[in-house]
Amino acid sequence: MNDARREIERMGIRVVFKNHELVKECVACYNVVVDGKAIIAASWLNIPTGEIWLSEYYQEFSDYILFHELQEIKYRASGHDPETAHLLALEDECKEFAGDPKWEKLRRDINVCSFDMLLSVPGIGGVLAHRIVENRPYSSLREIGRLRGIGPRRYATISRTFWCAGDRVS
Repeated sequence: MNDARREIERMGIRVVFKNHELVKECVACYNVVVDGKAIIAASWLNIPTGEIWLSEYYQEFSDYILFHELQEIKYRASGHDPETAHLLALEDECKEFAGDPKWEKLRRDINVCSFDMLLSVPGIGGVLAHRIVENRPYSSLREIGRLRGIGPRRYATISRTFWCAGDRVS
């Protein structure tokens, strides 16, 4: 596995695990300076310069998340906008970890899964996938059942495919 944590530390960036409620909107976020350029994700959190914050709920997946954050930071430092940098980092992640069971599990967390992964589930079309993504974050997978368009059968299908980190710690 690519050792992103070591590279992050060499860059002088500190990794800090935070209370999930504080960072649940983004799972991981940062305020770093690369080549003299400030690169900030989730500015409303007032993260000290030189730190990456990760939700405590995702500690067991931190190697994968840090790989993603490092790639995103590099893309942003090279001039990409935040959305493009995120998508490029996702592509890198897929190339690096495809087939890794632990990474595949992380990808099925309802707060992390991609729009395309949602679309791959029978009974979930574009409108419903968009609704699921737009209503993130979820503290529990049960919250999905309250969305318009998700009845008992669809919820059963979703709960066989996805999970929620909040359910594991509650």
